[in-house]
Amino acid sequence: MAKNIMVVTGSVRKTGNSIMLANAFVKGARNNGNAIQKVEASHRNFSPFRDKENAWRKGKPSLVEDDFNVLAPYLHVSDVLVLASPVYFGGFSGAIKVFIDNLYAYVVEHRKRNLRFTHAILLAVARDDNPDTFVGITHEFKELCRQLGIEKMDIITVPGVAERGDIVGHEALDRARDLGKTIS
Repeated sequence: MAKNIMVVTGSVRKTGNSIMLANAFVKGARNNGNAIQKVEASHRNFSPFRDKENAWRKGKPSLVEDDFNVLAPYLHVSDVLVLASPVYFGGFSGAIKVFIDNLYAYVVEHRKRNLRFTHAILLAVARDDNPDTFVGITHEFKELCRQLGIEKMDIITVPGVAERGDIVGHEALDRARDLGKTIS
């Protein structure tokens, strides 16, 4: 059965390595008739999460009228969450971090909606070749999944892609495409 997949990218470069990795995943996932909602977080207006007591006060997850509220209906029907990010100082890009922080509205006791994610995927790239580069981002990803009750996780990390296009021809693109093909 086809799935609804939300792919959130965090690079400011439309042809960046993490975007190319996300696009490879999307190409594979589309083969099975999945519906894809792609969100370029760095080109959206997401406000920092504010005041958990007032989340949902206006019937929407965010008290601030921003793009997170616009995306909420897609969040509510998505089965799979994909986060594609360059690694900055061991963590997510700022744009994805703000998106993730806004998901906190879905763990407060007085939430109006639950998320239905059953699977989450991290696609992360870094200029550094040091394997420890991915420790922070993978930990944060796993904690996000734990908090949201997502048990099925996949992680693809790609070190050593410093310049735009360094990922071209990298086997990680095939892994991402193949992972996308498994979603149905």
